[in-house]
Amino acid sequence: MNKKQVIIVGTGLGGLSTALRLSSEGFKVKMVEKYHQAGGRLNRLSKDGFKFDLGPTFFSMSYEFDELVKSTNIEYPFEFIELDPLFTVNIDGIPKTFTIYKDLDKLSEEFASFEPDFKAKIEKHLQKTGQLFHDTEDKIVHRNFTSLFDYFMQLTRVPLKHSPLLFKTMWKELCDSFESKEARMVFSLVGFFLGATPFDTPAIYSLLNYVELKHDGYHNVKGGMYRIVEGLFKVLRERQVDFYFNTEIVKAITTNDKIDYLVDQNGREWHADYYVINADAASFRGEILKRKKYSEKRLNKKKWTMAPLTIYLGLNGKVDKLQHHNYFLGNNFDQYAKGVFKNKVSFAKPYYYVNVQSKNNPEYAPEGKDSLFILCPSPDLRFKPDYSDRESIAQNIIDDLSERTGYNINDMIESKTVLSPDHWQNMFNLYKGSGLGLAHDLNQIAWFRPANHDEKYKNTFYVGASTVPGTGLPMAVISSKLTTENLLNYDRTVSKK
Repeated sequence: MNKKQVIIVGTGLGGLSTALRLSSEGFKVKMVEKYHQAGGRLNRLSKDGFKFDLGPTFFSMSYEFDELVKSTNIEYPFEFIELDPLFTVNIDGIPKTFTIYKDLDKLSEEFASFEPDFKAKIEKHLQKTGQLFHDTEDKIVHRNFTSLFDYFMQLTRVPLKHSPLLFKTMWKELCDSFESKEARMVFSLVGFFLGATPFDTPAIYSLLNYVELKHDGYHNVKGGMYRIVEGLFKVLRERQVDFYFNTEIVKAITTNDKIDYLVDQNGREWHADYYVINADAASFRGEILKRKKYSEKRLNKKKWTMAPLTIYLGLNGKVDKLQHHNYFLGNNFDQYAKGVFKNKVSFAKPYYYVNVQSKNNPEYAPEGKDSLFILCPSPDLRFKPDYSDRESIAQNIIDDLSERTGYNINDMIESKTVLSPDHWQNMFNLYKGSGLGLAHDLNQIAWFRPANHDEKYKNTFYVGASTVPGTGLPMAVISSKLTTENLLNYDRTVSKK
């Protein structure tokens, strides 16, 4: 059995999944974490008798968890809840609230008065995006690339019929598929799931429409999203994986082509044979490894995902008119979406997402009450360095939500917490408060994304949102598989010498 030691920096889903895979291979694993509990952004807030998912509230591609569980020979440590309907969309000025179903007949009824021949159009759109998904999933998403040449060779295996999607945005693709602005707005929301807008997200990511509506849908977890972390944590503790919280890595001591040891904020040294970094793969290289390529000046020129302004409300009463996932949009979609992440719009009428946490998991609130999570996609700290107005932005959202739903939310509030991008930066070392790491421009995906094997220090690897394949919970699980494969391949090479 392999007795080599691995230190994983960060206990997000990518780090936990990697720890599970490596412990299955016989490595002795230690995990260090800046926050006071495991999970990274996949965390939980408990306050005033209410519970809240701190970050992610749903996920797709649930079968990636199946692969993780099967490959590490464990029993499922949590239980999924499939969402139906998927979500609702409220557009200011339109009396109707759109309810988004996977059932295309039900979905077609929602758009009957807005989009002629909707069912035929959505079926054509899903057929096109479904083919793209299946033609690229194994060739691009589930792969490590050994070189730029290797990446281009894989691209040649993708049918040429998909190439036009490389040269237009998601919004343009939706304009080609639908006539009504309402349909375009609703089905462009998947761009925001990537932390970007449909106007700057490549059209290839329209495949997410297929994932949400036909392939796998969306899921929550029985008992709340944090049960994923609690379940993995329990298994890892049973495997004698050690956890060290309130521990921030601030320095790396290196020799030639390897990291000798890491140093935390208290001066403690952390020694291992291998290091897996679940902190941001780009900013860690700059801030800790002092790479010029990843200096603050150069990082600031990269495209980063939206920064979250999040609100957690414990309500004395129920908001039964709301579904589990709800989007509230204005009537200036183009202007707002194009300007919001560069701080070029007013937050007097912000766009936002509301999750009624206690609808699927009633234990998140006392009886007769509700827990609400609200996310307002916001500019990162490069574009808006001062969030002293966080409370006024939150109040604008609460007032707007009250007006649109008919509930007097202000009078119902028992518990309130507002976290702005500077909080997220400080809690989890998110670069400039960017919620989902590097954005997914064509020059920041696959081979062009920061690699999961360090380019200089051969005993150092990366996992998570800013390395391959990208952001999101299923991507973090895939990332852990790709990172583990690279570490194991390198370990075998070293062992043969």
